[in-house]
Amino acid sequence: MGGTFREMGIGANAADGNPAQLALVQAYQLEFAGGWDARDKGWYVAGWARDSTNPDISGAYSFHYINNDVGGGQRLGQWDHSLSLATRLGDIVAIGIGSRWFINAASMNAGVAIRAGKTLTIGFAGYNLIDTHHPELSRAFEFGFSWLIGPVRLASEVRSDLGRGPLQPIVNAGLEFFLGRSFVVRGGWEWQDPTRTNYGSLGLGFVVENAGFDVGYRHGLSGAGDLVVGTFRLQLQ
Repeated sequence: MGGTFREMGIGANAADGNPAQLALVQAYQLEFAGGWDARDKGWYVAGWARDSTNPDISGAYSFHYINNDVGGGQRLGQWDHSLSLATRLGDIVAIGIGSRWFINAASMNAGVAIRAGKTLTIGFAGYNLIDTHHPELSRAFEFGFSWLIGPVRLASEVRSDLGRGPLQPIVNAGLEFFLGRSFVVRGGWEWQDPTRTNYGSLGLGFVVENAGFDVGYRHGLSGAGDLVVGTFRLQLQ
């Protein structure tokens, strides 16, 4: 869905997004993913665990290992971790805090999520609010929404830093269409103003009872690299 996930809160990867969204969907989930960049010869693996079955406190943890070719026959490997906690304030509003850390740096996230309708959620979040001057922990503020209309889900997120020069937004937009109970087709687009690059993406999901598998392909439209991603999800109700 064009990288749209931070304001949806429907998967365990909500650990990496707006932490407040964890509390609006009750689920216990485990997810594992891997991706490969064919042009830059980079790859990654990731895992997520989420427990939001308790309405008073929800939590999620994620880890990522990214390995990239940095030239000269050398490769750079990096671990990335996130931990998020959230609670509900009644049936409509949730708040949350989270952290993201590497070996040598860490920062904090915070967010608010609002169930504006039975199938519509909106959210506001701030990422990396503690300035560590780490290039992977740059500060950003985000607004997003997720809207389920029958078999169609629409979602979008816009994020940028504020008060530090001109706005350089990153825009993610996605759509998914449910084909019965077992299949879902996805499409999306992402624009990154800081690097002037944009991406288009397509995906297919398959669900059997409480488990599912997703595969996605992201194509760089401005000379950026392509990425193939696969995800396995286990959900226990």
